[in-house]
Order: sequence, then structure tokens, then C-alpha cells
Amino acid sequence: MSYLLCALGDGHLLNFMLNTSTGELTDRKKVSLGTQPITLRTFSSKNTTHVFAASDRPTVIYSSNKKLLYSNVNLKEVSHMCPFNSAAFPDSLAIAKEGELTIGTIDDIQKLHIRTIPLGEHARRICHQEQTRTFAICSLKYNPASAEESENHFVRLLDDQTFDFISVYPLDTYEYG
Repeated sequence: MSYLLCALGDGHLLNFMLNTSTGELTDRKKVSLGTQPITLRTFSSKNTTHVFAASDRPTVIYSSNKKLLYSNVNLKEVSHMCPFNSAAFPDSLAIAKEGELTIGTIDDIQKLHIRTIPLGEHARRICHQEQTRTFAICSLKYNPASAEESENHFVRLLDDQTFDFISVYPLDTYEYG
């Protein structure tokens, strides 16, 4: 499965499925990875190609089971990344931020028991509060059918056992979760 990724200056990323024999692009999707321009760079980890999206909310993009998956990186405001391999730092990444350089690795993705909760939106952040037995989810709903492509951002509260929605809070224009 091949993909074409197009990073935009406003923090959005377009991705298409690419037919390598005909050059046809299908299945256009647009996701918000941040609010600043994105720089894309490929790297290899465990014999698999990944894409590092450097921006104000850096993300690692990879394919699994014929789907593109996005994994947030626990850094902010990354300006550049390049693969880095030495005896002391095998299979690593050099990550540049303003005023600092970090050398690190990407952790293996753990095998988890997964339950899918249909949101109809892109979940951007999630946190769990044990005391109230709830999950808070920051989500983004993309509206491509409107005259001007628009986004709506929400904070949603879910019960951690039943996954029922307890509360939904729509964010104002220009507020991002």
C-alpha cells in the first residue's frame, strides 16, 4: 500500500492512497496535526518505514493493516528531525528544537487489547481520571462538505466502563483541543 502525504503550512496534512502503476490518487483525507507548518521526513525503525511530521505537535505516521496511523511524540515545537545511527546511539533520531538537540529512539508499539468507540471525529488527546472514572477526549470534526472547509473542536467526557458520553463541550472558533 502506497500513500502520498502533503504537509500544509497551517498544520494540516493531506493523505491519499497512491496507485503506483497508474499514478491515481484516491481516498483523500485531511487531518490536523498542529497549527504551524509541517516538515515531513522518513526514517526506518525495526525495518519499517515511518514518517516524522515535525511541527508544534510532532507526530510519527506509519501504516498498519492497510491504514495510516498517527502517534503523538512527547515533545513540542520540533523544527527538524533526521535519522541518526552510531555505535553509541543505534537506530536513533536527532530531533532539533529551538535552542536544543535531542537524540532519541521511537518506542515499540505495544500489543494492546483494543475496543473501538465510534466518534465520527478525530480524537487528538485523551486522559483518564481514576477518581471520577472518566475519560476526557479532545476531538476534531472536519466538515469537507461546507462551502469553506471547516473544523469543529470538542471536549468530550466518557464513562470509563460503559464508554457512554457524559458531557460534550464544543470549543469556540480558534480554540483547539
